[in-house]
Amino acid sequence: MPIDKPPHRKRKITSFGVNLPPAFDLALRWGLTLAISVLMGLFAGRWIDTKLGTTPLFLLIGVFWGVGGSFYSLFLQLKKLQEEEESERDSPED
Repeated sequence: MPIDKPPHRKRKITSFGVNLPPAFDLALRWGLTLAISVLMGLFAGRWIDTKLGTTPLFLLIGVFWGVGGSFYSLFLQLKKLQEEEESERDSPED
């Protein structure tokens, strides 16, 4: 008597190598993106300010640039997630 195989499920491996719920994965990736972007903008702006002697100007520009970049990254990630969900919903299940 042949043994029935369980239905094949696609395993979604995230960039962290762990199978996480999509919302948690998105929140974790966006949080890291926000923190890294803001810190990079902060340090780059501070470095430029020390070279040019313009105390808070480039620091603030760098921080706002980091926040804007992370929001743009979040937008792209949400758009990709939405497209994946729509394609999964439209494809017939076996």
